[in-house]
Amino acid sequence: MAELLESTMLICFGLSWPMNLAKNIKAKSAKNMSLQFILLIITGYIAGITAKIYTHKFNYVLAVYLLNLIIVSANVIVFFINRRYDRQAKTANAELSRQLAGTANETAMGTAASAAFAKTAHTSAPIKPSIHNQGDDEMETYRELNGITEAGGVVLFGSNTFASLPVGELVQAFRITEPIYNRSVKNVRIDHIESYLKVCLYDLNPRKIFVNMGDIDILDENVDIDNFIAKYEWLLYMIHTKTKASIYIVPIVSDCQAAFEINQKLKTLAAQTGCKYIDVSGVLEAKRPTLRLFELLKVHMRNHPINFADAMEVGNLSSRELEDVPNDGHTSPEPGVGRTPVYVKH
Repeated sequence: MAELLESTMLICFGLSWPMNLAKNIKAKSAKNMSLQFILLIITGYIAGITAKIYTHKFNYVLAVYLLNLIIVSANVIVFFINRRYDRQAKTANAELSRQLAGTANETAMGTAASAAFAKTAHTSAPIKPSIHNQGDDEMETYRELNGITEAGGVVLFGSNTFASLPVGELVQAFRITEPIYNRSVKNVRIDHIESYLKVCLYDLNPRKIFVNMGDIDILDENVDIDNFIAKYEWLLYMIHTKTKASIYIVPIVSDCQAAFEINQKLKTLAAQTGCKYIDVSGVLEAKRPTLRLFELLKVHMRNHPINFADAMEVGNLSSRELEDVPNDGHTSPEPGVGRTPVYVKH
C-alpha cells in the first residue's frame, strides 16, 4: 500500500512536467526557464532512484522515478535549444536595429497623431518617413505588459495611426468591457513588421486582431503597391497560422492616391483571406478624426453577434453629428457611430 501511495504521489507530481515541457518547446525561449531549478529536481529524482537501488526495491515505483527523470531531463535539452533561439533572436534584432538606424531621418514625424490623420496628400512634395530606432524599447515594454494581459482579448496592431489612439481613455469613455490592448509600433514599415509579431500578437493569444499597416509606407513617393500587398498578404498568412483570432483589416487613413489604390486592393485581399474589412472612409473629414476612427472600430470589438438592440442603436445614431459625441471623458447613454457597419457572424 505504501508503495502504491508513493507511486501515486510521483505520478501526480510528474504530470506537470510533460505540460511544462510542451510549453517550453512552444515558447522557443529560455527566458522563463530556470536551469538551476530543473537540475535541483533531477538531483532529487536521482536520490530517490539511488535509494531504491540501495534497498533493492526494484518495483513499479522505481519505474515511475525513471520516467519522471527522463521527462525532467528533456527540459534541460529544451533549455539549451531555447537559449540558442534567444541568441538568434537577439542577433536578428541587433541587425534590424542597425538597418533602422542607417535609414533614420531625425527631422521627420513630429507627432504620432499628425502622422495618422494629417492630410499629407495635400502637400506639394511627399514627405520622407523617419524610422525611429525605438522598436526594441517598445518590445521590452510590451513584454512586461504581456505578463498581466488576459487571453482572448482584442489587439490593435499597426503603425502610427493606431499608436496615436489613446485606447485607455476611449475604452473607458465608451464603457467597453472587452480587454483591449494596443500593440502598435511607431514608424514601422511593412518590411520590418515580422520581427514584432510574437510579442505584439502571438504571446497575447487574442480573440480579435485589428491590423492597420501602410501609413508610413505611403509616404514614400516610389512605394511599390503590388509589393506592399504581397507583403501584407504574407503578414495575414502568418497571423492566420499562428493564432485563432478573427482578423480585421483597417485601411490606411489618408486621402492620397497611393492610399486609395492600396485600400482597394486590401478590400479584395480581405475577401480572399477570410478577413473582415472595415470601411473608415470619412475619418479625415471628421472634426474629431481620432474619436470617429475608434467609433468605427468599437462596434466590431464586441464579443457577441449583433442583436436587435444593437441594430436599433446603430440605426438611430449613424446620422448623429459628431459634435453630439462627448470628448470630455463622459459617455452619453448611446454613443454614436459614424456609419452603419457590416457585421459578420462568427
